[in-house]
Amino acid sequence: MDRGEDVAVAVVTAEVCPQCGSFDVRVVEPVWFAVELARGHELRDDDRVEFLCRDCSTGWS
Repeated sequence: MDRGEDVAVAVVTAEVCPQCGSFDVRVVEPVWFAVELARGHELRDDDRVEFLCRDCSTGWS
């Protein structure tokens, strides 16, 4: 049924393991440790997301 209305469509993509093709993937949480205050910004400015496959243990970003 076309009413001439604009429809928004959301596209959700799933991360897939590049090694085995599994969708059973998780985001790796960063490991935080004590760092000198002068260098703390170097660790926290990294916006990279790292993934780990639960099936074959492959990691990537």
